[in-house]
Amino acid sequence: MRAVNRQSVLLAFVLSLVGVVGLDQLTKHLVVTRLLLHQSIPISKGWLNLVYVHNTGVAFGFFNGPNSLPKTLFFSGVTLIAVMVVFYFLFHAVQKRNGAQAVFLGMICGGAIGNLIDRFRLGSVIDFIDVYYKRYHWPAFNVADAAISVGVILLILQLMFKDSKGIQEGSRDASRSVSHR
Repeated sequence: MRAVNRQSVLLAFVLSLVGVVGLDQLTKHLVVTRLLLHQSIPISKGWLNLVYVHNTGVAFGFFNGPNSLPKTLFFSGVTLIAVMVVFYFLFHAVQKRNGAQAVFLGMICGGAIGNLIDRFRLGSVIDFIDVYYKRYHWPAFNVADAAISVGVILLILQLMFKDSKGIQEGSRDASRSVSHR
């Protein structure tokens, strides 16, 4: 197995972060310039629309409601804390030379920054992906929300797989030491 250096891990993080922020801001720009506010365009009949909405809440429209400066500042502060937590985990990923973890953290951080840009510019976040089945709609979301969700899921899976692998290896080591006695 090829050793990964720390610079490569940082590069993976930065490329992931920049890619998510770039794609997020590009798709939001396209939505704003091509759709009217609250306009909905069917993409795949029966489950997917493009819809242009402003979300003053958090991911997937949770806590959406009237916009206010205190609310914007609160959600911006929470986002900045989340970014600091990502950098804490990134420090450990770099130390362990874990490139995959750096990519997942870049997705999370890129999504947070993409939505933070909107929040500072507009006081809300632009959402446009509307997934539904019959009358049941998932709250509208955007590329940043999707990147955060996928990044968190992949990070959790990697940590769970790593932990279960470590437990299995530990139990094998323990059984070897017992059999050598």
